Amino acid sequence: SMGDLFSVEKELGQGGQSSVYQIKRKSDGQLFACKSIRVTDNLEDQAELEMRVLTKLSKSTAKSGVVQLVDVFKEQEYYHLVMELCQCSLRDVLKDKGRLSEHEAALVIKKVARTVGEMHDMGIAHRDINTANILLGIKEKFDSIKVADFGTCWLSEGPGVKFRMSDLSGTQAYSAPEMVNSDDEYDEMVDMWGMGIVLYEILSGQFAFWVGRKEVPVSSLDWTDVSEEAKDLILQLLHLDPRKRLPIHEIEKHPWVV
Repeated sequence: SMGDLFSVEKELGQGGQSSVYQIKRKSDGQLFACKSIRVTDNLEDQAELEMRVLTKLSKSTAKSGVVQLVDVFKEQEYYHLVMELCQCSLRDVLKDKGRLSEHEAALVIKKVARTVGEMHDMGIAHRDINTANILLGIKEKFDSIKVADFGTCWLSEGPGVKFRMSDLSGTQAYSAPEMVNSDDEYDEMVDMWGMGIVLYEILSGQFAFWVGRKEVPVSSLDWTDVSEEAKDLILQLLHLDPRKRLPIHEIEKHPWVV
């Protein structure tokens, strides 16, 4: 059982039906993170999905950019997913230092774009890109970025098969308008929107949320010390029409990221 192999050190966070703990392996003292998901009918699917996605990604080119799954235990009404321990999330960093420099922010977006692009190529949409789900393996190293939390992912029928989703998923403040505002189908371009919101947040230190989202608040992009190229990338990601958003593989080629 898990208790034979690991001891719980402290709780790191909670969300919905799951909690994340720091745990220590008894044999060698190595630290890991453990996500414990309480299993009700729909959450059994969520836990299974998260395991499937993590296993798939760990065998792919995306593996360096995602949190690695180490082991899984099922005990009574819980699934315990043992994963590598990252030092903090982007949200923690913003709490500490307010916002990132443009150089740091570009490192973050480049790594996230590469990882999410590889996921899309495999037929996986993340659907919950936000600053709590982007982790730093090492605290001040912005190139040690790992994408986490795959419980609300969408798996298409395979690479090259069109993404067609219609359920509301993810964290509402980061959800694209086409996810929130209608019963229409949407596709993987919702992840571009999430990255635009993240970029806005890490550069400004402000939360980019406005009710109803009829238009992007361009006036609030008048930060005197943020470059025009950075603002251009944000506006290209936060296009209300998903078809006009910058495609994932174009982000790395954007002048600000390069």
